[in-house]
Amino acid sequence: MKKLILAVIAAANFSAAGFAGEFDLNSVSAGDIKASREAMELDVPMPEEIVNLDKSPNQPNALLDLTVKLPFKSLSSRLGELPGIKMQPIDKAAPVLFKQADHIAFTNVTVNYNGIEVEPTVLLRPAFEGANKLSIKVEKVEADIAFGPKAINAQQLDKDGLMEMVMTNLTTSMLQSMDEAFTKNKVALRAKDVLVFAYDRKSWTLRATVNPNFIAPLMPGLISNVSLSNFTFDESGFALSVKTGSVNAAQLAGYNLTISDGLLDNFIAQFTKQGDFEFHPQGHEGGLKFRADGRLEVAGKIYARTVIGKPNVYFKAIILPSYLGPNTLKVTVERVEVDQAYGIGIPGFINNWIQGKINASVISTLTTNPQLVKVMTATKLDDKSVKIVLKNSAFMPSFAKGAVINNLKIANGLLYLGFEL
Repeated sequence: MKKLILAVIAAANFSAAGFAGEFDLNSVSAGDIKASREAMELDVPMPEEIVNLDKSPNQPNALLDLTVKLPFKSLSSRLGELPGIKMQPIDKAAPVLFKQADHIAFTNVTVNYNGIEVEPTVLLRPAFEGANKLSIKVEKVEADIAFGPKAINAQQLDKDGLMEMVMTNLTTSMLQSMDEAFTKNKVALRAKDVLVFAYDRKSWTLRATVNPNFIAPLMPGLISNVSLSNFTFDESGFALSVKTGSVNAAQLAGYNLTISDGLLDNFIAQFTKQGDFEFHPQGHEGGLKFRADGRLEVAGKIYARTVIGKPNVYFKAIILPSYLGPNTLKVTVERVEVDQAYGIGIPGFINNWIQGKINASVISTLTTNPQLVKVMTATKLDDKSVKIVLKNSAFMPSFAKGAVINNLKIANGLLYLGFEL
């Protein structure tokens, strides 16, 4: 029964919440990043290796597609907070970064260049150069002298040196800020393990290489590898996309995370190989499905130790998760269909009794489990429904404690989630 409960929680996309105490950055080190992809994949059975997987899910391939937005407004406000930086906003109420035609404008700052206060206006062109690689090229620089020797004017400034100083100062401060955050959260990582910058003085191009391997150890068994798959910008800010798997999933407006039922099906199967719950029983329906009507199915076999005769019970649970508000969800176990018990079909009154037992167990666990209580508050609404309020640390423990879920949708084989950082 406990395995069933874990499966239901994970299927309703509470895997991060349920295991937040174990799967976070505190347990990741630089050595984890260097672990070979082959070693990771050996530990994680692929979906096609699971018996009878063709019965579920709807999307058997493991897919995770995530887009994170970096708003210009937030980046502008962070500029003055970066440690050791020699740039300061002129007007704190005005933006420092914003979209201008097909470029990004960087302005509204003073830069201390060799004791001279300069007010530069820089036009940047970001580009995605391939998996885990991106670049930012400086297309144009204009500079005004705000304060300095009277004998110097803007034309006499070494613009190559000015841009190199700006880029070096920015990247050094960003890495230092990341290191301080890692240290504060007791994370055994250095910024250089995750992000490497290289600036080309002649072409005014800053290149960045991202090592996304640190993400996989956060959720062992859920993801074996991820890669930076896109880097774009619009009027509101930059957008970084990471994905695992080879299946393309269309992103929906208002959502920035897509997960296939095959990914979670594979994850749950790894935790149900021993015990009283069998996720993919031989010869019977099993596994997880995201349905086109917004519901999900969890099917399998329970060894019912507390029932007279201790029968194997084959069941299918229909669950409706719905979004109520920021970080607030409702989970309703609509029905539990029992196919067989004692090797035969089940009379209606026993079927209803088993349904009641399963519903009560799920609701009890959601409202009282010590690990879940750390990351959410669950309130019983009725015999089939629970209201859940997630803490801001539940979705992405350790490194994004301000994450707020603001949308949820289930489609055929896919779960879409919208959140803000």
